[in-house]
Amino acid sequence: MNEEYHLITKKIRDMINYNNSMVLHFPKYEKYLLANKIRELGYQLFELAITINKKIIKKTTLTDLNIKHELLRQLVNLSFELKYINLRKHRTCQYHIDEIGKMIG
Repeated sequence: MNEEYHLITKKIRDMINYNNSMVLHFPKYEKYLLANKIRELGYQLFELAITINKKIIKKTTLTDLNIKHELLRQLVNLSFELKYINLRKHRTCQYHIDEIGKMIG
C-alpha cells in the first residue's frame, strides 16, 4: 500500500497543480464560486488519500473519496459547458481525474 499511496498522492498533487492554473482564467464572478469549489475538492481528495493510508478500516473513507472524485469530475464538466475552459484544458483535466479514478477504483 505504501507504494500505491505515494503514487496516488503524487497524481493528486499533479491534478491540484493543473487545476489551480486552469481556474486562474475563469471569469471574475466565478473565481470565488466554481473555481474555489474545484480547488477545494482537489485538496479534499488529497486529505482523504492521506487519511485512507493511516486508517485500518477504509470503507467509509473510500466512499467519501469516490463521492468527492465524482463531484470534481462533474464540476469540471460544468465549467466546460459554461465555456470557462477550452476543450484542451477540459481533456487534460479529465485525464488527471480519470487517472486518480482508476487508482481508487
